[in-house]
Amino acid sequence: MALTGRLMRLWRPLIVLAALLPTLGPATASGDDVVKMGDLPQLSTAALYVAMDKGYFAERGIKIDTEIFASAAKMTPALATGQLDVATGAPSAALFNGIASGMNFKIVADKGQIRPGYNGTLLTVRKDLVDSGQVKSVKDLKGRTVSTGAKGITMEFFLAKMMEDAGLPPDALNITYLPYPDGVKALASKAVDAFWGPEPWGARAEAEGVGVRFVRPEQVKAISTFQVGLIIYSGKFMQERPKVARDFLAAYVKGARYYNQKGPQDPEIVAIVSKHARVPVETVKAAYPFYIDPDGRPRVEDLLTFQDFALAKGWVKTKLPLDRMVDLSFLP
Repeated sequence: MALTGRLMRLWRPLIVLAALLPTLGPATASGDDVVKMGDLPQLSTAALYVAMDKGYFAERGIKIDTEIFASAAKMTPALATGQLDVATGAPSAALFNGIASGMNFKIVADKGQIRPGYNGTLLTVRKDLVDSGQVKSVKDLKGRTVSTGAKGITMEFFLAKMMEDAGLPPDALNITYLPYPDGVKALASKAVDAFWGPEPWGARAEAEGVGVRFVRPEQVKAISTFQVGLIIYSGKFMQERPKVARDFLAAYVKGARYYNQKGPQDPEIVAIVSKHARVPVETVKAAYPFYIDPDGRPRVEDLLTFQDFALAKGWVKTKLPLDRMVDLSFLP
């Protein structure tokens, strides 16, 4: 009996530890917390790349396990089920519809914005149309074919506001949808007349001699300052590992402040972005940068503006309150 009591005293701490393990989250052999992140390599993810490269996540005992996705929409199911802890994304009808349907994730931080001087997404027009004088202004695009990445995203909202600014309805354009690299190819083959997309694709089109970066958001008042990039957390990550979730954003904000301190054209920043976004250094240098908030705070009012546009277009059916979409409590 005495032996049994001694054995129980020895085993009790192990039993308690075993019970706690599910709440501690995955860890590496070195004891680091593993955060599974879905990424679509882009220039607007620069501050995250800086934080990774400078070791800011490692300082907080976090190891990033990155999975590359072909599109932000393809990350959604994995984020909703908690297979991904973090995703990089953008405001979209699909994002709002996912939340409205009960999918468990929320916007937690800024990842990139349009501001005057930071025109990271813009309209690029076929070079031969500009050189020949066939397209001298936005009005000359009436009836022409313009592509963007997908239906229900902010890029189509930007196109609509650009046309409105020129005194034309959005349906004055023949809008088609192509992955951004294919947009450059479509300019070359003359399958489209222009495309609206994020950098570096405008810079790439110019470098290949097939396009001219023609309209910058800062030229259109309604979109001269707008939220375009987001960091999104799964509900499971927020609920089961809140400390790691806070540490992740603390490391990210440190990266955002370093990015702002050095500037997007700093050689070190350019090299980091080139490596992680898988874009040549020369292209990063030529591209218009994104503004990244040094405190990681998104412009939540822009989410409501875009949601109203998506509702009017019929892309979404349910108007969500901000607290269903956004949780900024994890920011430092």
